[in-house]
Amino acid sequence: MSPNNIYRNNAQDCLRMAQAAEDERDKPFWLTLAQSWLRLAEHAARGGDEVETHEFPVASDTH
Repeated sequence: MSPNNIYRNNAQDCLRMAQAAEDERDKPFWLTLAQSWLRLAEHAARGGDEVETHEFPVASDTH
């Protein structure tokens, strides 16, 4: 399964959790999480499914 499909499935799961939430205060969390998964799916669909890494220079100890 492609990352795009996995992300979309995760978003659907979050939407189901929002609908099933007994406490109304939990719904915004699940909806926000679903939105994040959909953004990841859109990113993957545009060919950006590779993981971005940010490497920082390592200070050398020259003592």
